[in-house]
Parts: sequence; C-alpha cells; structure tokens
Amino acid sequence: MLSSLSIGDVPFKKENTFCFDSESFRYLVALQNEIKFNDDEKHEYEMSWSTSVTQSKRLIDYIRRNVSIYSINSNLQSIKNAQFEIIHMIDPMLETMRNILRNLILLKMNSLKPSIQLYPKVLDHSMTICLLCKGKIVETGPFLVRYDIPHKIEKNCRSCQCPYNQHRSIGYIVEYQFINKPSTYDRNQMNEMLQQLCHASAEFSYFLTHIVHSSDEDRFKSGLLRIIRQEVDICESHKTNHKNPELVKALNELKNIYEQEMNELKSIKNFNKLSIIYKRIKDIGEYPMVREQMVAVKQAQKMIMEENEYEVPKNI
Repeated sequence: MLSSLSIGDVPFKKENTFCFDSESFRYLVALQNEIKFNDDEKHEYEMSWSTSVTQSKRLIDYIRRNVSIYSINSNLQSIKNAQFEIIHMIDPMLETMRNILRNLILLKMNSLKPSIQLYPKVLDHSMTICLLCKGKIVETGPFLVRYDIPHKIEKNCRSCQCPYNQHRSIGYIVEYQFINKPSTYDRNQMNEMLQQLCHASAEFSYFLTHIVHSSDEDRFKSGLLRIIRQEVDICESHKTNHKNPELVKALNELKNIYEQEMNELKSIKNFNKLSIIYKRIKDIGEYPMVREQMVAVKQAQKMIMEENEYEVPKNI
C-alpha cells in the first residue's frame, strides 16, 4: 500500500517515513510558559517527546546515509524564487537610481564632469542598521551623503536605545567617492538607465503585491520615500550650499514617474508572465552599479549562512 503512494522518483517506504508527535511540541511550549502538569499528563507528554526525539535521530541519520546533495538548476523559474530575487534587488536599485541622479546633477553644474562612484563593502559579520538613527553625514563633492552606521544587536542594540523592530539586518554597506573624472555613461545613457530602473521597479512592485501577494506594502515606494526623507533631513539639518535640495527635487520627480508607471500597470491587469519578470531581473542585474551591489548581497548571504551553520555530531 505504501508503494502505491510514492511520488515520482521518491519512494514511500517505512525507511523514509518519519512520524512526529505534535504533543511533544505543545509540551515544549507549555514548559516555556511554566504550565504545571499532573503525573499522568507529564508521563504522556514525556513519552510523546521521546518518540519525536527518536524520529529526529532517524531522519538525520537517513539524510546523512542516503540523501545526496541536490543541485538547484539556475534556470529554474518559480514565483517564490522570483520574489526572493526581487526583494534582494530593492536596495541596490534604489541606491543606483539615487546615485545616477547625483551624477546627472554634477553634469549640469560642472564642465569638467566629475562623478560620484559607489563601492559596496561586505561586513565581517551580520549587523543591523537603525531606521530611526540619523547616521553619519559625509561631504562627498558638492553633496552631503548619509552613511548608515552598522549596529550590533544581542538581546538589545549596543549602539542605541531605539526599539528592536526599528532595526534591519544588513550584510554590507555602501561607500561613496567623489572622483575628478566623468562617469562611464553620458547624459542620455544615464537618463535611459534611470527610466529603465524606474519602470522595472514598478513591474517588480506590481508583481510582489498583485501576483505574489507577499504584502500590501509597496516596498519600492516605501524605499523611495525613505531615501527622500533622508535627503530632506540632510537639507534641514545642514543649511549649506550643497546640492542635496536639487537631489530632493529630482527624487520627488522620480517618485511621480514611478506612481504613473504603477497606475498604468494596474490598468493593464494581465501583467503576470513569469518570463517577463525573469528577463527584467536579468537585464537590471547587468547594470554595473546594481551588479556590484548584488555581488555584495550574495557574499553577505553566504557569510550569514556560515555564521548560522550547525554541524550535526556524527555520534548523534
């Protein structure tokens, strides 16, 4: 009877079937909440716990002896995979758009055509940034640039008193450098990249909210509003002749274009082809400023995984 329930190449046999008793997990939660039991209840729960422990050991032993490493096909397309790819691209895309706007402003003001380059830097270990703290302001050419200061959290943040839920995990930071040589792209190329990034942001956001239904929040718009607030804060706290007010104006214009793009996508109502989304992910991922940040994202993910790895003892 068991063999008739096999799925594809996965056999359904006693050797690879593992039964966990849910009572054991209730017992664990109850103990953590200091719930008292009489002797009969305690004995029943402890028997359930022993059963689950035995099954856990069987499962780990089976994996060690019989399961080979499964290589995921890099060409495999799925809604869930696309969702993860897009979520990790949000910050790199937003930061690229902000820096393109800085360089377009520089082109207008200076015939020598200097530029600002961004450099992602992977951290030695996972940290957080506080969404309430102001960060460090650094003069970079004619702009004041905010640097997020990594915070280390154990039980509480060791750098500030802000609530835990106002901290966001990071594995890399972005540094900036003002250089006296022009960008590798001319004005038309930068405007084209900005347009494509804005359009892709709207497509990705529509995909997350209307196809995946991962959240009601528009993550791209929230991120855009966050960086606008950062630039406004800089303008209000530093009354100087820097070019940040022009950057605020340009970012607000970009937000208006983004909202128009989103409204157009909503009117189409059939933007649901996964192949289009994957092509967009590939195309945007090839933009140098985005690509460099995505390399840092991947390295940071690997670092965080290694931090949290646990090797199961062979004698378990």
